[in-house]
Amino acid sequence: MRQHRFPISIRSGSTRVKIYRVRHRSTASGFVYCVSYNIGGRRFLPQFTDLDKALDEARLRADQLAAGKIESAAFSRPEVDELRAARSLVGETPVLSALKEWARAHDLTGGHVLAAAELWKARNVAKITRKTVAEVVKEFKSAKTKAGFNVADDHATCFTAIETDLGANFIDAVTAGQLSAWLGKRENPVTRNTYRKRIVSVWRWAQRNGYLPRELKTEAEQTDRARESAPDIGIITATTFENLLIHFRTNEAELLPVLVLAGFTGLRRAELHGQKWEDIDLQKGFVRVTVAKRGTPARRLVPLSPAAIKWLLLSGNRLGLIGTGMSVDRMRLAARAAKFSLPENCFRHGYISHRVAATGNVPEVALESGNSPTIVHRHYRELVTKAEGKAWFSISIKKRGKVIKFGTGK
Repeated sequence: MRQHRFPISIRSGSTRVKIYRVRHRSTASGFVYCVSYNIGGRRFLPQFTDLDKALDEARLRADQLAAGKIESAAFSRPEVDELRAARSLVGETPVLSALKEWARAHDLTGGHVLAAAELWKARNVAKITRKTVAEVVKEFKSAKTKAGFNVADDHATCFTAIETDLGANFIDAVTAGQLSAWLGKRENPVTRNTYRKRIVSVWRWAQRNGYLPRELKTEAEQTDRARESAPDIGIITATTFENLLIHFRTNEAELLPVLVLAGFTGLRRAELHGQKWEDIDLQKGFVRVTVAKRGTPARRLVPLSPAAIKWLLLSGNRLGLIGTGMSVDRMRLAARAAKFSLPENCFRHGYISHRVAATGNVPEVALESGNSPTIVHRHYRELVTKAEGKAWFSISIKKRGKVIKFGTGK
């Protein structure tokens, strides 16, 4: 093995680079080799544990300095290796251009470059089947109906609005801003939140069925809920209800059964529209709610008071549905035309309030109305007295009238 005298001097033209040997306890040989050269008044002194590597470094730096490649000589070997690796990664893209693009992306995403890139890929590259909102809503309603849900009928107004206003758009192109503007047309917070619930259901269903990217939160979910004020429970008195019954018996006979069930059983609008006479047992005194959802509190039996049975017996043809699909709306219009002032949802609210007062049994009334005891306890207690409650369910037919006959309701 060739013996060297230190410092070793490596020449290239008039340039000289020296190698010094320095004792160092942590190396196997007990030495490190320092390559010494100067660039622009600054001394560089990279260290190596292997003499051959130190010699290679010294020759490289001497040749670079002799050739005038001062910038290259200023890079250490690890830095040179890192630059080569960077060039390999970016391919044909210049390293500087790649770094500029990365720095811009870093600033725009607050440092979350990879997360932003994955999100962009999910939105723009994921394979989806393009469908219009109208097509998706139609499939959604059909699928829910086949699964035994009544959403198509229960929320027909909302679905019609979605199809009319948004139906022509591809569902993957509808933005949260568009949906927020659409929801903003509903001034009532409760109505807005109801419509929002529907679009969230449709958009999530579309996502599960491959019409929207799976990895993303849907645009519908990115809209805001409206803040709802405490509900104002509007009811009518037993006297007003009695006057309504008398008026409808004389002037709106076809709608009388709908009014009777609305006030004496508290059925919801959709439940009234779907209620069949065959599910009303006048002998045993109960109503089996026809269109109630399975597995929910809405699936229930509602007792009929003797007064309610007598009013229902005035109907001569008790077959099919108790009314048409717009019976509740027609009933309210007829009542208002006759100068009755009716708060929103007053028949259901009136039933629950008077029933709680008459029985004093919140859990029982919750079961009959398809509500939770918490809701009944919170909103319907102490609105009317016990005497008023009993009066509501004792409204009698003052004079015996002939049986009123009208259509079957099928």
